[in-house]
Amino acid sequence: MRLAAFCFSLLLVSPLLAQGSDDCLSALAISGPGPHAFDNSTATTDGLADPLCLAFGSDQVEQDVWFRWTAATSAPTLLSFCGQTTVDTKVAVYDGVTCNDIMLACNDDACGLQSELTFPAVAGVEYLVRVGTYPTAAGGIGTFGLSPQVPIVNPGNGHSYLVVHDGPDWHTARAGAEAMDFNGLTGHLVTITDQAEHDWIVANLTFTRPWIGLIQNTSSSTYAEPGGGWEWITGEPLVFTFWATGEPNDNPAGEDYGEWHGGGWNDMLATSTAPSEYIVEFDGLVGGPSLFCDPANNTSGGQPVTLENSSFSGPGLFHLEADGGPLDQFGYFLVSAGELPNPVTVSQGLLCLSAPLGRYTGVTSATLNSLGRFDAAGVLQNLTGTSSVGSGYDIPAVLPDPPAGVITSGDTWLYQLWFRDVGGVSNFSNGIAVTF
Repeated sequence: MRLAAFCFSLLLVSPLLAQGSDDCLSALAISGPGPHAFDNSTATTDGLADPLCLAFGSDQVEQDVWFRWTAATSAPTLLSFCGQTTVDTKVAVYDGVTCNDIMLACNDDACGLQSELTFPAVAGVEYLVRVGTYPTAAGGIGTFGLSPQVPIVNPGNGHSYLVVHDGPDWHTARAGAEAMDFNGLTGHLVTITDQAEHDWIVANLTFTRPWIGLIQNTSSSTYAEPGGGWEWITGEPLVFTFWATGEPNDNPAGEDYGEWHGGGWNDMLATSTAPSEYIVEFDGLVGGPSLFCDPANNTSGGQPVTLENSSFSGPGLFHLEADGGPLDQFGYFLVSAGELPNPVTVSQGLLCLSAPLGRYTGVTSATLNSLGRFDAAGVLQNLTGTSSVGSGYDIPAVLPDPPAGVITSGDTWLYQLWFRDVGGVSNFSNGIAVTF
């Protein structure tokens, strides 16, 4: 890999015309999710081998072409070739756009012979994307996409989860998880502390064989092979276990790290690359909000509506605030006990709440059933006297019907704002999960 400084063209190339540069020093500028075209049919290799790329006995990416991509959103970002080429791809992403920058992630085979990886992206930052082949494989053409991955919130504990479809060793997976940020929360390998959390993960996440945040502490006073000294990397007590039959067995010796395989958890060597992914968990703020389905689709003004300024405003009282809306358009808040794994497109927005949905209205009147209208600053001003501060909305203890009932301590409820936009279309804000 060359150490000289880059001298880039300022031209941004249309995704369908982009093919990639054979020279790292002139990496081709791209933007957006794609699809971005590549052609490495006649490419040479000018990138260095890296231990992070070790797969099937090779740590090199051959016949490489180069791109520089700017992230539009701060989120874990999926780079995928799945279903977009027949080339036996191998791909790497670097932190920055000079050829000696740090490699963030590398992948060989994720979906057949094609590559897919997830890396932590920060809005406005440029990343170097290296597209090539497994050594001895032929180059060719195809496309790839880059898309932010929004973790799914668990209403039961307010935590958010993301499956990273990459199969590094355990320590690399741990570092990858801890490099990720979501809503200001740092990720970590998943820790599963009770049956309810386990059941929710099984029902809502798709995975085959992931690393988890389980480690055998050989310095612990309870350490003994094969079952003593196991603990979560976060320090949470290991009060719930889901070991597969006959596990842990420390066979071969040194299996001190946890994966989820087949019928349950399994102890594994840290250097193994048999696991095909890892699960990242973002702990929710205790007694506070956790955003999901974030960011929302843009409004007519070119920005999403967000609930991020919502907060507790008194014992047991949560105040919803909506910002970034279109001038003089009206809206109301929705409530649900759950999140849709796959959001539904409704008009110009994404509905992320699962049925049954509740709707907060100011009065039971056809002439005034919204809660507020956006002012010139984009803030939803309350129209119905249901806010202690003039804007937003104070959530009452009594839930609308449906879902009906009363909010009690320890409950988690999820909220979105529906609002009218310019031109008669409608839209939604992002979502927020609140544990009371």
